[in-house]
Amino acid sequence: MSEPVVIDPEALIEQAKAVLRANDVNGIFVKPGTYQYPHQWNWDAALVALGLSHFDRPRAEQEIRSLLKGQWKDGMLPHVVYHNGASDYFPTPDFWQIERSPNAPEGVLTSGIVQPPLLATCVRLMHERAPDREASLAFVREIYPALYRWHRWLRTARDPENTGLVAIVHPWESGTDNAARFVEPMIRVIPTRVPPYQRRDFLHVREDERPIQAEYQRFVYLIDLFRQWGYDQETIYARSPFLVQDTLFNALMYRAQRDLRALAAELGEPTEEFDEWLATTRYAFNARLWSEEHGLYFAYDLRARRVLEENGCATFIPLFAGLASERQARRLVEEHLLNPEEYAPDGTRYYVPSQAKNNLFFEPRRYWRGPVWIIINWMVMEGLRRYGYHELAETIRQHSLELVQKSGFMEYYDPRDGTGCGATGFSWTAALTIEMLAGQPVPV
Repeated sequence: MSEPVVIDPEALIEQAKAVLRANDVNGIFVKPGTYQYPHQWNWDAALVALGLSHFDRPRAEQEIRSLLKGQWKDGMLPHVVYHNGASDYFPTPDFWQIERSPNAPEGVLTSGIVQPPLLATCVRLMHERAPDREASLAFVREIYPALYRWHRWLRTARDPENTGLVAIVHPWESGTDNAARFVEPMIRVIPTRVPPYQRRDFLHVREDERPIQAEYQRFVYLIDLFRQWGYDQETIYARSPFLVQDTLFNALMYRAQRDLRALAAELGEPTEEFDEWLATTRYAFNARLWSEEHGLYFAYDLRARRVLEENGCATFIPLFAGLASERQARRLVEEHLLNPEEYAPDGTRYYVPSQAKNNLFFEPRRYWRGPVWIIINWMVMEGLRRYGYHELAETIRQHSLELVQKSGFMEYYDPRDGTGCGATGFSWTAALTIEMLAGQPVPV
C-alpha cells in the first residue's frame, strides 16, 4: 500500500474554485467537464450550485434558475438542458426531437428523460447554511413551485399506481448508466431499429473507460422509441421494454422529498401530501427493495417482476436518505462496506468502488462498473454519519480528498491506485471537494 497523500485543504479549495470558474459558460451554467460534457446536466447542476454556494451564492442561485428554465410544461425536469445549442456531443438536441411533445418547453432545448432528483436536497443544504436566511428564504420561495411540480410529476407520471416507488425508463435516468444492476433488463431490450448516430465520447475519453457499444445501441434505441411515442408518459410507462424501480433513484427521491417538505413547512406551504408520499415510499422501499437474505438493497425490474440481485454502490444510498433501520444499516456496513472482498480496501486502495469487487461485472476503470466516484463517496460518507459510523465516514472523506489531490478533478478514479479516469476538470468533483472541506454537517 502506498503512502498517504498529504492534503493541502486551502490549496485544494482554490483549485476546485478554479475548475468551476473555468467551466462556467457565460455566467449561464457550469458545464460538467472540460471537454466531454458541454451542456447543463440535472444532478450535476444541483451539486455545482452546492459547491458555488460556499463562495459565490448569487452564482449558485443562477445555476439553479438556469436549470429550471428547461422544465417541461407538465413539471418534468430533464436530464440535459442545451443552453448553447448543438456541439460536439451526442445526443445532440435535435436528436431528441422534443418538439413532438406538447409538454416540451418553449424556446429551450432539452433532452426527453430525467435524472435523479437531487436538487431539493442541495437547495435545502444551501438554505440551512445561508448567512442571510431571509434572502435565502426569498430564493426558496421563488423556486419552490418548480420543485414541487417536478416532484409531483415523478409521483404521478412514474408511479401511476401510487405504489410509493417511481420507475425509470432508461438507464441514463439513474445517473449510473451502465451499472451492472441494469444488465439483465437491458438484455431484453432488443434494438430492432436504431437510427443513425455517431458516438462522441471516445473523442475525449478512453474507450475502455466508457460503456460498451452493445449497451450504447440499446440506449439509443430507447430514445428512439420515446420520441416515436411523442414522449407521452402513459405510453412510455406502459410500453417501454426497460422499466425499473431503481434503488439509487428512489432513495434520492425520498431524501429530496423530505428536504422539500422541510422547505415547504418553513414557507408555510401545505405538507400533508409530502407526508403521504414519504410514508408510502418508506414502506414500499423496504418491503420491495430490501433483501433480508443478502443484507442489501436491490433494484426491481417491473417488466420481469423480479428483484435485480446485483451488488453495487447504489445499495448504500438509502443510508444517505435515512431509509434504512439501524439494523439494516449495520448489515450494510459490517457485512458489505467493511468487507475486503466487496468494498473495503484489499487489493484496492480506495473507497468506494461503484461495483462490488467480487462481482462478475467488476471493471475498475469502466464508468459505473467499478471506479470510485466522488458523488457516491460523499453520499456514503454523509449516510454513515447519520448512522453513527463517524470514523469510517472520515476515512471515506480522506480517501476522496486524496484521490483529488493525487490525480486532479477527474470524473472517476481507479480504486486500485487512484488513477484518474473519464472526463477531466470535472465540476461535481470540484464542487464536492469544496463541500467536504468547507461544508458543515447539517442535521437533515
